[in-house]
Amino acid sequence: MKQRIRFGSAPATAAGRIFDRILSNPLAWARTLLVRSIRWQITGWYTLLLAGMMVLFSAGTYVAVYRLLIENFDESLASQANLLVNTIGFENGELMITNDSLRIGRVNNEHLIRVYRADGTLIYNDNSIEQANALAASVPLALAGERQHFAIEGREGPMRVLTVPIFDGTRTAGALQLGLSLEDVGDTMRALLKALLILAPGVLLLASCGGFFLASRALGPINRITRAAQQISAENFSRRLDLRGPNDEIGRLAHTFDAMITRLQLAFEQQRRFTADASHELRSPITAIIGQIDVAVERTRDAESYQATLLSVREQAQRLARLTNDLLYLARSDAQPKPVLKEPIDLGQLLPAIVAQLEPLAEARNQTLQIQLPPTLLTHGNEDDLIRLFLNLLDNAIRYTPIGGSIAIETGTHTTNNQPTIHVAIRDTGPGIAPEHLPHLFERFFRVDRGRTRAQGGTGLGLSIAQTIAQAHGGQIQATSTLGQGSTFTVTLPCGSIQTLC
Repeated sequence: MKQRIRFGSAPATAAGRIFDRILSNPLAWARTLLVRSIRWQITGWYTLLLAGMMVLFSAGTYVAVYRLLIENFDESLASQANLLVNTIGFENGELMITNDSLRIGRVNNEHLIRVYRADGTLIYNDNSIEQANALAASVPLALAGERQHFAIEGREGPMRVLTVPIFDGTRTAGALQLGLSLEDVGDTMRALLKALLILAPGVLLLASCGGFFLASRALGPINRITRAAQQISAENFSRRLDLRGPNDEIGRLAHTFDAMITRLQLAFEQQRRFTADASHELRSPITAIIGQIDVAVERTRDAESYQATLLSVREQAQRLARLTNDLLYLARSDAQPKPVLKEPIDLGQLLPAIVAQLEPLAEARNQTLQIQLPPTLLTHGNEDDLIRLFLNLLDNAIRYTPIGGSIAIETGTHTTNNQPTIHVAIRDTGPGIAPEHLPHLFERFFRVDRGRTRAQGGTGLGLSIAQTIAQAHGGQIQATSTLGQGSTFTVTLPCGSIQTLC
């Protein structure tokens, strides 16, 4: 019965559990390791690819060396055959052969020499134990004037044979066959194969270790990114990588990660501020309504007191309804921005209608509304949204312009980035806005003077909604201001008709 090896006397230790798991199912453990670790996956694929390349390289080297040795062997064989042919004499058109003239080195079973007459008759053979049929098959080609190399399996091993014609002048007088053993070539190839079989696994092992080291080094920053991501939560966005190194793929990933965390931090902080401001703004009218109702029901009052209380409650309820509508609009825009309806809209007719709606409010404050625009000012978009945009901007201008002031609306067309655009500028003669407040004007619930704006009934969302509408139409709103002289809000929208406007 097999007993698992356990570390120490406490098999429940972490090392013992891991080792037991490996021993119980090593294949499953290896599969899990490869799936979970990119480092091991890279090393595994690198090793497999390198092994395939080494197999191809080894096979190619083996074949190339063998061919080179055979070519050199054939050249040596041809040189010796030419020397032997030159030793053969002729008498009355017949071949004259002596044993001494055809002897090369030592004659044994590793060599053979055969000479044939022009009719194919074998007249000399110094190695009769080799296969006659395989050798005789090449003789007719040699007698026809061709040289031929081929290999045979001799009794003592493979041999390389060359058959050459013997010429007497221009006449083929016979053929010579010279064969030499390939034992030296075989020994060389076996030595090469043994070297490849020894070196290839060693090189593969070293390369795999190097690949694992390089993969670990390359993926080290990824582990840092993982640990940093695990430490980040909605309550803690202070963690950054601050990776120092070359601007390679990992470096760009780390910088992108830090930039993403910064954007998320800003978005969460903005969301927190938005939630806190929205809660405060919703709580204020609700608290006022409850307080006024509580005061009204404490004791019996006359009809005029109840009427005044109801009017005040209605005012707070209207403010609450406006705030709720604004919040719903922004929430829908953030969750799923709806596509803008591309219907043609003539601002030359829309803007005067909007000004006519606000003239009573301006007249109540003894303000003047001036508008200058061409008869046709065509764009594309959603008419209701554009009405809301300009109503918000004009309502803000009227609220912040003192009694007796003036508001001017100026329009024009320009070319921005080679695209024709419409500019609608709304200028007022209010107190102006400090330069440090200008970058925050379109943030939600931002107010330059919180107490005054709330008293005037504003929600702090009008400019944010206006900017959202402008951007949805492919435009934007820019604000400029000078303290003591007034402010200008410029709406830029794409032209709807180049021929008409530009």
